[in-house]
Amino acid sequence: MPYRRYGLEENPDGTWRVIDYREGKAAETNGAVLDRLPHDTASNLEFILNAQEKGMKKRNRKRRARFAPQHPKAHLMATERYSRHKNLNVYWTVVDAITGQPVVIDGIVMDMLSEEEADELVERLNRDENEEGPFKRP
Repeated sequence: MPYRRYGLEENPDGTWRVIDYREGKAAETNGAVLDRLPHDTASNLEFILNAQEKGMKKRNRKRRARFAPQHPKAHLMATERYSRHKNLNVYWTVVDAITGQPVVIDGIVMDMLSEEEADELVERLNRDENEEGPFKRP
């Protein structure tokens, strides 16, 4: 049976309360204590609260998954200034992450490159980023 945060308990007078198992007391919603209710009402509220709790857990899992690295080296790739982006079917463009623009070297846009050329250029640009040389961007 899956974990449920909320359940029902019958009071001595025959009314019902929605119990919050995490808190160990009658559940509250919008400032109202869910106690001394008819069974139908308490049952409906229990169902709604458990559904909301399940939805919150699902959203939190999605949020955590969205911010988790998708690739084992994603944290390394995210710190690199230069990357390659596919354009058309078989060609690549080398892009500067800071400006978001294609890299220009000696007046030539680094566009329409093969995958191997783009990989090599990205590796060299990232390696030489902090050094002076022909690949240093102004």
